[in-house]
Amino acid sequence: MSQKILDKKNRWRSLNVGFRMSPEEAKELNDRVKLCGMQKQDYLIQSALYQQITVRGHKAMYDEFRKHLQHIEKELIRIEKASEMEEELLTPLRTILEIISEVNKL
Repeated sequence: MSQKILDKKNRWRSLNVGFRMSPEEAKELNDRVKLCGMQKQDYLIQSALYQQITVRGHKAMYDEFRKHLQHIEKELIRIEKASEMEEELLTPLRTILEIISEVNKL
């Protein structure tokens, strides 16, 4: 019998949960995970169970913020009307604003 591998909180995570997503949903999920600086497993568990994400700021997170905000800035300069704005620009912007809002509560 193999030894159980416990997580940081001494829990044995023996179940595998899977689901299907569209390529667009998967991209949005991956963008959100990167912006939050968490492992995807922890992000999904916390999001599904608590519907709130706790953010721990670090350099990689701020680098992701900068990259997305620079892209958004370029698009905002390019567009002439709000109707021309692509939906995929709004997801990272919404996530960044949610994170900043939570940090301001601390």
